[in-house]
Amino acid sequence: MASRSRRTARGSDSEPSPRQRKIAGIAAVGVTLGVAFAVSTGTSSASENCDGLNAAVGNNLAFIADQLIFPDELSEARIANRQAVIDQLEQRRAAAGCTGEVEVPDADPNAALNGGAAENCDGLDTAVRNNLTFIAGQRRHPDALSEARIDNREAVIDLLEQRRTLAGCTGEVTLTPGG
Repeated sequence: MASRSRRTARGSDSEPSPRQRKIAGIAAVGVTLGVAFAVSTGTSSASENCDGLNAAVGNNLAFIADQLIFPDELSEARIANRQAVIDQLEQRRAAAGCTGEVEVPDADPNAALNGGAAENCDGLDTAVRNNLTFIAGQRRHPDALSEARIDNREAVIDLLEQRRTLAGCTGEVTLTPGG
């Protein structure tokens, strides 16, 4: 009597079974949903808030306005620098879903008396804090450009600290207000 054996493996030229197709389809949907969730939550700037970004743009616009009203030999370079910062902030605003235009605050009529700075400490502190938060995010989730981004943000913080000094701001800015 000839013995019959059951085939436990499919040949290389056979089609997947309906069960295998179903499992593969479910796995594909799961992977797609997982990737979509990861992309939608992001990793670098998910914690950005529109109020802080708007304040930072407004502060930079006010600074540019003051430089135009009270120019000196470095105004052109300062304006170019601030415009580059505004361009970056606008990209961050777009990524965070911020809408609407940020208006130029009125120039400080006493700006000439306080070193040409029409800035307030709360806005400067917020700008420093936003940059510290960005740096912390880059350190938590680094990529190929993180080092350059961190160097750029540290340079921005140095400039903001100079502006804080000129505006008479005191105290150290930390990641959390009052912290």
